[in-house]
Amino acid sequence: MDSAKTKSVKRMRERKICDIVELVTLWRKLYNGIPDNKGNLLRYSLDDAAKKVGVSKKSLDDYLLQLRFGRKLGFDFEKHKDDSV
Repeated sequence: MDSAKTKSVKRMRERKICDIVELVTLWRKLYNGIPDNKGNLLRYSLDDAAKKVGVSKKSLDDYLLQLRFGRKLGFDFEKHKDDSV
């Protein structure tokens, strides 16, 4: 591969597990609905909620699936919260 091409490809920064849990939690809260200042429930589509969070919906879907599998298989999230993925 040409060195000029390698420089143009940027690698996404790695996220910590605790950051992923927070992002997915916020994303799902926005989708399920949050109260506005008038007490009305404000709901976003999954795509709109992902835009608000600042992460692609596909990434959030993938993270959610991995978190569910991890919980099902007994992964210790607290112990590994500062690990990068």
